[in-house]
Amino acid sequence: MGVVWRVLIVDDLQAADVAEVIQGNKVASSPDSIVCVECKNFSDAVTRLQTERFDIVILDLKNDASEDQDNLAGEVVFNELKKHRFLPVIFYTGYAEKVADLASAYVKVVTRGDDPKLLRNAVGEILGTKLPRLFRHIEEEQKKFMWESAEKIWVEDLEKGSASDIVYLLARRLSNVLSSDAVRSFLDGDGGGDVPRIDKIHAVELYVYPPISRDLIFGDIFEKKNGNDVDYFVVLTPSCDLARNMKNADFVLLSKCKRLVDTEAAKKIVVDIDNKVESSKNSINALKEYIGDNSNPKDRYKYLPRTSFIPDVLVDFQSIQSVAPADLLPGANIYSRVASLDSPFAEALQAKMARYLGRIGVPDIDADLAVSRFKMIATKVPAKEGLHNTLWRGS
Repeated sequence: MGVVWRVLIVDDLQAADVAEVIQGNKVASSPDSIVCVECKNFSDAVTRLQTERFDIVILDLKNDASEDQDNLAGEVVFNELKKHRFLPVIFYTGYAEKVADLASAYVKVVTRGDDPKLLRNAVGEILGTKLPRLFRHIEEEQKKFMWESAEKIWVEDLEKGSASDIVYLLARRLSNVLSSDAVRSFLDGDGGGDVPRIDKIHAVELYVYPPISRDLIFGDIFEKKNGNDVDYFVVLTPSCDLARNMKNADFVLLSKCKRLVDTEAAKKIVVDIDNKVESSKNSINALKEYIGDNSNPKDRYKYLPRTSFIPDVLVDFQSIQSVAPADLLPGANIYSRVASLDSPFAEALQAKMARYLGRIGVPDIDADLAVSRFKMIATKVPAKEGLHNTLWRGS
């Protein structure tokens, strides 16, 4: 069954004309379709956005019937909308330059009077982000959870503890319902191609983005401009030393990350791509060793996968430096906090660091000599005379 997307068109004069451009299957592909709800009164639009469910809002900017042209009616509606919910918005106006600075992935600005195809493209781009579909999925999961699980938990457990216990329990259970498995099933059902295998994780699952901890924590990721380039760093100081305004940290340890593309393994593959030749299995395996944290020297690198906010990088435990805590604060304008490693990936990084930095260097056993001695003993003692016992005793 297809999805019927509800689009609110706020336009005092041409709402019907706008609806004609996008409704039905002019943007959405069957079995999906678009139903337009026309609203000619800007004040009514605010009420409708508070009480009804819509997937996209198309906003005219000026109320032609109003004498107050300083306070743009469409911008007022937009600001009121932001107070109550998140909803993708398209400004469709002859005064696009007045709201050009508001444009983003979910706020489109289209000039009225241009090719109507541009408005269709803007609607299509928003639907193409899959966010409207995800919002519906989350609402459905939340509704199902509250009726099927939450009511049972509340009735059975309310008298066993305080109300705050139940609220925390419900919130954590709901977060589990909306976990990566739920997102994976949503993407599978929606035909999302960029979905990892069932026993693997998506790259973004490693990160909390943007970071939500008020304190610096182990595994925070920072970027620092370096001319026209950007360097990436990961905090290695334990979180307990960074809490309470870094009271226990005179310095903060940072690992300067190495970009995956700068490894010899990656460079070979880049050359192959430039030469339009297939990379050898050995070249691909060498790159996979970095990605799988199996490169040499052992435990030196920890791979962090690329997302929209960070490239493929390797946390390098041989490239460690200390900085003053104040240098990492926003006001210093030296480093910018990008994201945090989520649990258990931060703990995995800490364990890997402990193995690498805590290792005890000893000379390697001469394996060739050991094999030679083993073969010599095996040659002197026939198996029927107790080779196993001889070797076991070290005779």
